[in-house]
Amino acid sequence: MSDQIVFKAPGLVGRIVRSLGEMEVIDVTVDGDMPAHAAESDDFVVVLSGRFEVDVEGAINFCAAGDYMMVAKGSSHAIRMLEPGRLILIGKV
Repeated sequence: MSDQIVFKAPGLVGRIVRSLGEMEVIDVTVDGDMPAHAAESDDFVVVLSGRFEVDVEGAINFCAAGDYMMVAKGSSHAIRMLEPGRLILIGKV
């Protein structure tokens, strides 16, 4: 895994682990809530551990280890941490 920090935001930190063409595979550690923001690309997320409530455009989704979801480019979304964990995010940085 790379030591390059891609982003730091309230509640999380992410590091690039691989590039897939224009997309990046990012290992994200979540230890708090992330306020609403818009997706910069179509993002694919896989939950490795932890439990989260994800609000995408007002639709509430509960996610835990093994769950996955797509977040469409431009969609407003926020994460409320129920239990600290890790995600794999595939998207543009």
